[in-house]
Amino acid sequence: MDDASLNRWLARTWSTPPGIIGALSSVDHKVIARRYLITAFLFLCLGGLNAVAMRIQLSGPQRGLIGPDLYNQLFTMHGVTMMFLFAVPIVQATGIYLVPLMVGTRNIAFPRLNAFSYWVYLSGGLFAWISFALAMAPDVGWFAYVPLSGPEYGPGKRADVWAQMITYT
Repeated sequence: MDDASLNRWLARTWSTPPGIIGALSSVDHKVIARRYLITAFLFLCLGGLNAVAMRIQLSGPQRGLIGPDLYNQLFTMHGVTMMFLFAVPIVQATGIYLVPLMVGTRNIAFPRLNAFSYWVYLSGGLFAWISFALAMAPDVGWFAYVPLSGPEYGPGKRADVWAQMITYT
C-alpha cells in the first residue's frame, strides 16, 4: 500500500460519517469536547434557575414561593448541578479538547470510550433532573452530610437517586 492510498484509508477511517448518526456517534475529541461544553452550560442555566428560586425565597420573610422540602431539593440539585454537572465537565472538556492538540496526536486515547463517557454523563444528568418530575428529587444537601441525609430528614429513595446520578457523572 503506497502512502497516498494509506492516507486516504486513514482519512476515511478517522472521518465522521455524514448525517445524524455520524453526529451522534462521532469519536473526534473536538466534537466530544464541544458536546461537553454545550451540555455543561445548559446544566449551568438549570442550576442558575435553582439559585434564583432559592434567592427569591430568601429575599424576604414569610415568602411562600417554595416550601421547606422543595427548598432542600433545590439546594441539593443546585449544588450537584454546579459541581458535578458543570464544573467538573468543563475541566474535562478542556482536557479532552486540548491534550491531543498539545501532545500532537490525531485523537485522544480510547476515543470510543471517550464518546461513551459523554453519553453516560448526559444520562446521569438527565436522570437527576427527571427525578423532579417523578417526585424523587434528592433532598440531602450538596454532599449528603448528616442530619439532612438521615432517615428522619430524607425518607424514601431520594438519596438513592442522588447516589446513582453521582455514580453516572
